[in-house]
Amino acid sequence: MINYHLKTSSELSVSEIKNIIGYWEEEEWFALTSDEFREKFHKSEFHLLVDDNSNLLSLSRINFDFKIELKHIRYEVCEMVGLVSMVRKKGYARHLIKEIMGNLKSRGIECIGFCEKELRPFYEKCGVTVLYDQARYLHEKDHKPELNPDDDILVITLSADVKERLSALNKENTGYLIFEE
Repeated sequence: MINYHLKTSSELSVSEIKNIIGYWEEEEWFALTSDEFREKFHKSEFHLLVDDNSNLLSLSRINFDFKIELKHIRYEVCEMVGLVSMVRKKGYARHLIKEIMGNLKSRGIECIGFCEKELRPFYEKCGVTVLYDQARYLHEKDHKPELNPDDDILVITLSADVKERLSALNKENTGYLIFEE
């Protein structure tokens, strides 16, 4: 049986943290202690799928350090990042995305994600609306514009208004990513 869990960084066990760091494959995080990990991600939620033996099947992080600004209006929108499945082609990531979407929607939380164009079919199969080629029009505020490696914006849970504003981004109408530490 598959079980869905939502945990804050402080609720994660040491072994869960080690698993997450290992599966994310971010070299600069390999040396983090459990306490450093918990502090670094204290404004995040971890969404996990586990089996009956507590083996991690899939995970993602919801980043609440993240906001967007569109036409000088700041929106409380979080970011889904770090989606990974430990076993591929079993539907675990798709299952987790559906759980995340339902959870965030039930709590009234707006959320986006990003992806490269090669992943469009996967996210669309999961029921996620993909705003093609829109990620390049979101820049980090107070930094020189740099090329976003992602192509698309993923609509995880958004109001119609915010979705429409993100869909309307272009060279003359850019938005900003705001990361709050």
